Amino acid sequence: MKRIGIGLVGAGFLAEKFAVCYRQDPRVKLVAVSSRTENHARGFAEKHGIKAWYTDYEKMFERDDVDAVSICVPNFLHSSTTISAAERGKHVLCTKPLATSMDQADKMVKACRRANVKLMYGENWLYTPAAERIRKIIEEGALGKLLAIEAREQHSGSHSIYATRKEYCGGGVLIHMAVHPIGFIMHIMRKPVRRVYAELGNLLHDIEVEDYAVLLMRFEGGGSGIAQSNYITRGGMQDRIEIYGSEGMAFVDLTHANPIRIYSEIGYSYVVEKASASRGWTSPVIDENYQYGFYNMVRHFVTCILEDREPMSTGEFGREVLRVISAGYESSRKKIAVAL
Repeated sequence: MKRIGIGLVGAGFLAEKFAVCYRQDPRVKLVAVSSRTENHARGFAEKHGIKAWYTDYEKMFERDDVDAVSICVPNFLHSSTTISAAERGKHVLCTKPLATSMDQADKMVKACRRANVKLMYGENWLYTPAAERIRKIIEEGALGKLLAIEAREQHSGSHSIYATRKEYCGGGVLIHMAVHPIGFIMHIMRKPVRRVYAELGNLLHDIEVEDYAVLLMRFEGGGSGIAQSNYITRGGMQDRIEIYGSEGMAFVDLTHANPIRIYSEIGYSYVVEKASASRGWTSPVIDENYQYGFYNMVRHFVTCILEDREPMSTGEFGREVLRVISAGYESSRKKIAVAL
């Protein structure tokens, strides 16, 4: 059986998730990791049994045994690393958002097309077990005509030092977090977005980018989508979706999709991402990488390479999500709805 050689660009929080997931797939060999910080690269490689590590991803891309790469670096580096990988014939799985500008996104898509390599947009929400199940139910017609979808991702603030600087992130919660519900809504509605209106602001944190965002999408045919994200939510991650159709409705809770409820007066080690306390009643996540779609996402990426298939979430899709986000920032600046 052919094994796909994977190189990881980045050695932080997200790379950790990807490495754990890749190691569960017998079709994969983790070949190398790169990080600008030598101690991070070396330590990550030792932890995950990776033989090669680099402080320059360009050198990692020169390896013949690296077939594909996962981009796990801050937003402003997505474009340059993706283009460099494509030029060396590597398939790319790039985490959200695809880039920090439409110009960057266009160059990424063109570079991968030109090199005939796959560019998969790493939107993990689409690969969660809950999302896959609800998509099949919708395709059966159980909800009738889709009328509106409301979705949100919320927590108390990013762990990344890059998330609060526009030059690194491209913005605040709209591009860094609302990208998840926006992408999910667009994926489920499966129609072009025709109009966008957004309200952004800072309600709690004294940072240069927004800590609160609400974005309204109107789709071709009249359907509606509302995405909400903020850094003002205490108690851990909140990922929730409401879907309204002419013949029914569906509620999806990606965060608390588990059967465990615990009461503890002394607490324990880990509840769920962003949860600050484990005392009292809690619902600990069973397997965060599976529940949040990371396992399914990397497996899909590997399958697409081995079977020469188009990913469910293509680079072009990621570019369209970014186009909606860009329209949201324009709407907020001008205080008007923006047509697409």
